[in-house]
Amino acid sequence: MWSSDAEHHSVNQHATSAAEAPDSQAGRTRLFLAVSLPFFALFLATARTDLPYHIDAATNVFTAWAVGSTGSPVLHDYEELADPVNKGVFAWVVQSERGPVSQYPPGTALLAAPLYALWPEATDVSLSAENAAPDTRVTVPIPSLWPAALVAAGTTAAALGLVALMVTETGGSTRMAAMTAIVGGLGTSTWSVAADQLWQHGPNMLWTALGIYLSARNRWGWAGLAFGALALTRPPVVLVGAGLGVMLVLQGEIRSALRLLTGVTPGIVALLAYNRWLFGSPSVSGGYGNVYAERAASSEVTGYLANIGSAMFNFGHGLFVWSPFVMITMIGALAASKRLPTWTAASALGGLVYLLVQLRLNRASGGEGFSYYRYPLEPLTAAAPLLAVGWERVWAVGRPSKLLLVATTAFAVAAHTVAAI
Repeated sequence: MWSSDAEHHSVNQHATSAAEAPDSQAGRTRLFLAVSLPFFALFLATARTDLPYHIDAATNVFTAWAVGSTGSPVLHDYEELADPVNKGVFAWVVQSERGPVSQYPPGTALLAAPLYALWPEATDVSLSAENAAPDTRVTVPIPSLWPAALVAAGTTAAALGLVALMVTETGGSTRMAAMTAIVGGLGTSTWSVAADQLWQHGPNMLWTALGIYLSARNRWGWAGLAFGALALTRPPVVLVGAGLGVMLVLQGEIRSALRLLTGVTPGIVALLAYNRWLFGSPSVSGGYGNVYAERAASSEVTGYLANIGSAMFNFGHGLFVWSPFVMITMIGALAASKRLPTWTAASALGGLVYLLVQLRLNRASGGEGFSYYRYPLEPLTAAAPLLAVGWERVWAVGRPSKLLLVATTAFAVAAHTVAAI
């Protein structure tokens, strides 16, 4: 996080509750809007629109503003941030063959760029940072953070609306679908992280949920396009779509698998072309360089297993610590999964593989300056239909299990509400 001194300048079916799943496009639209619109209002009301701002999210803001105001992702106004002594201090800006650019893929910034084209004003701000050398300050243009807040709130809210629709595709009732989205929106870092600033997680959740929902409806080509968009936000998340592709191949549905692959391809090609244009090589890693490839190839196992354990149980950022109901519903999901369409398990497994890859590449905490966890958000989105049925299964066991679910969910909602507000 950094702070500022502003200077005035210019820039398959299963038992459900009474309410039935929607069986028409109008019904699905109503459910989507009934979930996403209230969440959008809530998320926007609490999203960060002033400094301090997390450096990861700020990097996306700078790129979005540059694309919106100049049509280019090159950050000419942020040359100072590309200095090696400032890298990772104020933003993640690196040098490319075209000039200073974000080390991240451009997908998140591209969603906000049209808003910045309409809202191009920025103010020169003198920044300081907790991890900078004493008295180190840089002065850079800071655009309005409202367009970023709109995109962060909008993508996460839309993702939750799609989560509700995903649940109905398993035969879940409207009530069950809505409750799944509500618990996911309030009891996880969706609210406190993804909806708060312009992270990659909101767009990742949106494309993941859209791809799975379209897959559930056998719209494999369109699903592929959604998964392909993930390549431009966080490439490893494409593994969720890969899980569904493997499922299709194992089931002998080769044409559907080819349609999925055809849809994914443009996103991957666009990423390779983007990195070729900026960095001279059609790589997946782009501005990250070779560091993550080296970590992936490492033979070290003990630290990796410790990192996985930390992601689940560490007091500061553990998924099962701050959203403990997830562990309980996972147990129920394992017991109930045979009654569900195979796509629910395939997407959940794809999300799990993504998380394991991510934890191989990076530390479990995902950094500092935010509350709780962030890497499990995409896997939770991918596993939402399976977890919803797991909830039902645990709930049906008896009164003690009901009390346990209520207590752990209430704790999670309270913790994330405090973090978000």
